[in-house]
Amino acid sequence: MRRTGYLHLYGLNLVFDRVGRGRPVVLLAEEAGRWPERLPEGFAFYLPDLPGYGRTGGPSMAPEELAEYAAAFAVMLNLGNPPFLLRGVGLLVGPFLEARGFAVCPAEEDLITALSNLCEKG
Repeated sequence: MRRTGYLHLYGLNLVFDRVGRGRPVVLLAEEAGRWPERLPEGFAFYLPDLPGYGRTGGPSMAPEELAEYAAAFAVMLNLGNPPFLLRGVGLLVGPFLEARGFAVCPAEEDLITALSNLCEKG
């Protein structure tokens, strides 16, 4: 079951969905709707709508600015250092998150394979 919440960051209400329980994983794309498939059990998935997309308002931003929101999202929700699985615009944000020490993995085609790859990395 998807639960919707929001977090006030840098003057914007960042809307997100949360699915499941377990190890936190952030699914990062333009909006939560880019992850329509059934999500595996054993993880707590966080699916934010990035600023300027989906249910989150705000102007269009450069990938490095979006990375600031994604990193702040993880910090403010006390997720520790969660891995980020990436699609769409998230693929452009990934290198900036990786530079901040987050584990990132493209998941454009297959979420389960990407999740397995992240778990193997640590």
